[in-house]
Amino acid sequence: MGPGPFFSPPRRKNGPGPNFPEPVSGSPLWWVLIAGCLTPVMLAGCAGQRPLMMVRVPFSDLRAQPQTTAQPGIHDPLQETQLLYGERVRVRRVRKGWAQVEAVEQPEFTHGRRWQGYPGWLPAAALGPADPLEPPTIVVTEKWAQTWLDPYGRASAPWRFPLGARLPATDMGGELWKVDLFDGTRLWMPRRSAAALEELSALPSLNRRLKVVQAAEQLLGDAYYWGGRSPSAPSPLAGVAGVDCSGLVNLAYRAAGLDIPRDAHEQFLRARAVDAVDIADLIFLSTRDDRSTIVHVMLYAGQGEVIEGPGTGSSVRRITLQERLGTDVQRLAPGQVIDGQTIFFGAYLE
Repeated sequence: MGPGPFFSPPRRKNGPGPNFPEPVSGSPLWWVLIAGCLTPVMLAGCAGQRPLMMVRVPFSDLRAQPQTTAQPGIHDPLQETQLLYGERVRVRRVRKGWAQVEAVEQPEFTHGRRWQGYPGWLPAAALGPADPLEPPTIVVTEKWAQTWLDPYGRASAPWRFPLGARLPATDMGGELWKVDLFDGTRLWMPRRSAAALEELSALPSLNRRLKVVQAAEQLLGDAYYWGGRSPSAPSPLAGVAGVDCSGLVNLAYRAAGLDIPRDAHEQFLRARAVDAVDIADLIFLSTRDDRSTIVHVMLYAGQGEVIEGPGTGSSVRRITLQERLGTDVQRLAPGQVIDGQTIFFGAYLE
């Protein structure tokens, strides 16, 4: 197996070998695999600066330890989260084909007791160079978006992109998106499969709230997967897919063009407290007999119902608050304690 998409230049030993240029003092030199060729990338600035890379596979697990494999159907303590195609990460180090990264698009607080990108490990081969000149312009709004190699839909492409993936694309007459991947590959995607981020940001609040719920509804019936943040995969070869409670919420908001924290506790910390829930607001549950720690989040879907990932061994479901908590939405209030858990409400939209 050849080198991953990037690595630090090795020390040259005795005998023949590749002649890697020496880095400039104080500026680490990284070698990036671009279109099959090793390209040196000099990191500007201080020596402590880290390279910004992007995920180049449909989705990838972020693990607490390197060289470990995701385990479906169980509470896997080594599973941190999942990253989607195009997500930026800051690389801390590379070891034996695995990269330790900070997922800068998934803010969290708990690991380091400070706000940072989600930390963890993923295979280095899942990463490629990030292009600051080609920011994403669309977000996938279907569960899985099909692509073609031509604008006529005659040649199917091997790429399919999950709900929430963000891509650089051009609108071609309201019928197609022309998508240019980081490696120069050009694809064509149905216009209905994605929405322009600029258009989503201009929507009235109610319309955007409905977009959040519509995204979550596409995940109904998907398996609960601890640390999951991806829709059920169209092929078992794509990897372990699914969502946990906060991954579902994060993904639904991302598909509506909104970035919120990854985990339930952090979602609570950043949300605006409200006295009553509106559609797409969040309902939080604390640890039993400890109101200071949030352990579960549900998306309010309107008409007294929530969408949630209940837990390992279950599937994403839509359920009434009467069934879930034993009371209806009119009687539910923040600070109320039900079965030892304190209820809180939070909003990200006006």
